[in-house]
Amino acid sequence: MEKEDKRSIFEKQVLENLNIVKIIASKIHSRIPGGVEFEDLVNTGVLGLIDAAGRYDPTKGTKFATYASLRIRGAILDELRNLDWASRSLRQKIKEVENAFERLEIKLGRPPAEEEVAESLHMSLIEFHKLLDESRGVGIGVFRIAVDDESNITDTRMLKYFTDEESPSPVLVLEKEEMKRVLARMMKELPQKEKLVLNLYYLDDLNLKEIGKILELTESRISQIRTAAVLRLRAKLAEMAERNKVAAREFL
Repeated sequence: MEKEDKRSIFEKQVLENLNIVKIIASKIHSRIPGGVEFEDLVNTGVLGLIDAAGRYDPTKGTKFATYASLRIRGAILDELRNLDWASRSLRQKIKEVENAFERLEIKLGRPPAEEEVAESLHMSLIEFHKLLDESRGVGIGVFRIAVDDESNITDTRMLKYFTDEESPSPVLVLEKEEMKRVLARMMKELPQKEKLVLNLYYLDDLNLKEIGKILELTESRISQIRTAAVLRLRAKLAEMAERNKVAAREFL
């Protein structure tokens, strides 16, 4: 009888919390490349939910929904880490866009427009926007301590700027909290529309569809604006790292 009760509780926890899976999967899906299917994230999230139901200990004082949310998100992110979202050739194109943003800003003394960047890359604006769509999973990057032996960190440790994580994957776009202060300062220098999109996306935590409604633009166009802003910031961060003699590490 006790075994049946446990089984019943297990099934109830899974069935009553399937909506959490879809909410978390949807939020993550809006921040990763288009090649990753939403249903795949949901399926992985369901496995995380099942795992949570099997491991949940009510005596710990944590609500099941809270515990399950962490397990679901963890399961999805673990799966994403196993995916290589961009080919080497796409990563090279991303680097070329970053360099173009940096080069033109120095030359013009202002942030270059998308049309100017596209022209410098010998692309039409349509081709440039297509490249931005393909690059949707690119992350801004992080600064962190980089040492050969993390158990032997000293005051002389080296700070490095990582444009990507060590394992290139869609999870790159889930930015680190430590970058917020740096980004807040740099975002002030962005074109107004890009600045607004990043503020709404990263600081107000709105998704692309919600931002599109506010700005009366399509979700696809908001995605392009966000990606352009991210690549512009990556170029600024790399230049800042070089200017301050901070070692930079690339993953292309």
